[in-house]
Amino acid sequence: MKVWINNKVIDSKSAKVSVFDRGFLYGDGVFESARSYGGIVFGLDAHLARLKNSLRIVRIKPTYSDKELKKAIYSLLETNHLGDAYIRVNITRGEGRFAIGQFEEKFTPKVIIFAKPFVPYPKRIYEKGISAKVAAVRVNEHSPVSRIKSLGFLNNILARLEARKAGCDEAILMNTKGHIAEAATSNIFISRGSMLMTPSPASGILPGVTRKVVMGLAKAAGLKPEEGSISYSELTGSEEVFLTNSLFEVLPVVKIDGRKIGSGRVGGKTALLAALYKKLTKAA
Repeated sequence: MKVWINNKVIDSKSAKVSVFDRGFLYGDGVFESARSYGGIVFGLDAHLARLKNSLRIVRIKPTYSDKELKKAIYSLLETNHLGDAYIRVNITRGEGRFAIGQFEEKFTPKVIIFAKPFVPYPKRIYEKGISAKVAAVRVNEHSPVSRIKSLGFLNNILARLEARKAGCDEAILMNTKGHIAEAATSNIFISRGSMLMTPSPASGILPGVTRKVVMGLAKAAGLKPEEGSISYSELTGSEEVFLTNSLFEVLPVVKIDGRKIGSGRVGGKTALLAALYKKLTKAA
């Protein structure tokens, strides 16, 4: 497999990052992950726009334009002979000294892109749904880092480990106010009656590309998706809960903290929106 590092295509076995790179030392960097269908990267413009916003927030100056990154991504897909693929773009601040505040230095950001075959998720999780646990780890909704895809993913990892230890498939994180924020690697939606709600950006979420697409599909289908604060009782008292991200698309959650959600079966708005999303990706 070939990877792209600062405008050079290198065999993955030979690819290296310096031990002095701030991404390695401090998690000082951002990333984007996307999925291609038949060689077409779905929502690529939206992913690159979010990447650019993340770079702005962490004050890393972009070294490549969107056009150059697009060219690199598609070139890598072709080089690796990939149609359905998982794509990731990593950007670190670059190499620096052992100190977090030496910004008088001139850093050269390290841009790494890789694309590998996409391995489909098991069909059963879409048909039967998954279980989740609300983790003890909290999202700091006051931090700008909560709204970007930072390389510092340790909170999410710890939350996932907590969930897995409890025998659950996924972790759900609350913010410091005790409101539902997001899952470990995805956004969350709840449904009751005619209501379809997802936590607002003020809740400390990463505004997902798939989240936005699903909200648009919901509106087009005559639903009224809303953003706002969601309490724990609203979550567990929902008729339906589902997660969204670019890789698994729309994923139903049928049990949270051992409590059955609604009927405990997959259907309704979740099944509708999952089908509409799949139709959209096939048409892209």
